Amino acid sequence: MQKKDCFLVGTVFKLHGYKGDVNIYNEVDIPFDFNALDYFLIEQNNELIPYFIEKARPTKPNVILVKLEDVNSEEEAKKILKRKVFLPKEFFTETDDNDISEKQLIGFWVVDVKMGELGKITFINSQTAQQLIYVSNNGKEFCFPWHEQFVKNIDTEKGIMEVEIPEKFLDLN
Repeated sequence: MQKKDCFLVGTVFKLHGYKGDVNIYNEVDIPFDFNALDYFLIEQNNELIPYFIEKARPTKPNVILVKLEDVNSEEEAKKILKRKVFLPKEFFTETDDNDISEKQLIGFWVVDVKMGELGKITFINSQTAQQLIYVSNNGKEFCFPWHEQFVKNIDTEKGIMEVEIPEKFLDLN
């Protein structure tokens, strides 16, 4: 399976015990139906290797405790420590464009109808009165409000948010 057909779940960040259990940090805090998951894809030497799941459950916010088949010791678990964990895009909870989760938008390209490609979404702040979308491009960051006046279209297939924002927003930070 190719990386382009997958999304990043997180990283194996810690061993749990001595029987091969690991903790995966769910970087994008995506909720999963653990009964529907059979495997995780773990990156090794730039390839995605399937690891079948015996048990998986959330333990803390953004942390998943996982027991993988054929990983039965601390030594075997150390081989996947600090590795990136992926799932095929089909495991992403499907929503219509009007109900897309803000977490799903992280990594989407922001393309302005006049100015072209502006960068990738790195963060969405929902703690403010108006949701703010943060975009980063070549070390520069700017934000703009998530409002129908600015957000024109979201293409979940292509991973693009089409916007029409004033150029002066690019200088705000």
